[in-house]
Amino acid sequence: MKTLMRGAAVGLALALSAQVAQAQAGLSFGLGGGLVVPTGSMADLNSTGYTGQASLRVQPAASPLGLQVDGFYSRLGLQNDIDGHSQMIGGTANAVYAFSSVSPARPYLIGGVGVYSGKTTIDGLGSSDSETKFGANAGAGFDFKLGAASLYAEGRFHAIFKAAVDGETLEETTAYMIPLTVGLRF
Repeated sequence: MKTLMRGAAVGLALALSAQVAQAQAGLSFGLGGGLVVPTGSMADLNSTGYTGQASLRVQPAASPLGLQVDGFYSRLGLQNDIDGHSQMIGGTANAVYAFSSVSPARPYLIGGVGVYSGKTTIDGLGSSDSETKFGANAGAGFDFKLGAASLYAEGRFHAIFKAAVDGETLEETTAYMIPLTVGLRF
């Protein structure tokens, strides 16, 4: 009987400590969507499109510095009356610096590295082969507390290395895009 009681006490202590650790770690899951604006040489071929994002963030309660990994899908139209689209699927690993705030809105900075896979489809001609490239991103946003959840709004600047072609020199160049995302964190 003593062994059973000790086992139950140890199990209860482990369960409670796991809940406390999760609360202290500030683990959250986010889903968002918005628009994506191509810039630079990426804007020579692509027009504004849409994006969707899923993220997992760890933000320790005692520290302003956290980590976030996210995956996204972006689809952009083509310029010059070409029927088709470009799509980008990617994932990033980021550092997050959340500023302290007494208001319900908490600003943050985010930045990191990522892997991006893109391809272009022209109606009637088919798709290009998908190409995987590396890149970096940086941005800023706000978390707005809504009870147990948070509404977030952020903008990021993504630089995808060797993912575009310069229209004049026909050499590979860095592609740039700016997703503007709104979503919920739980």
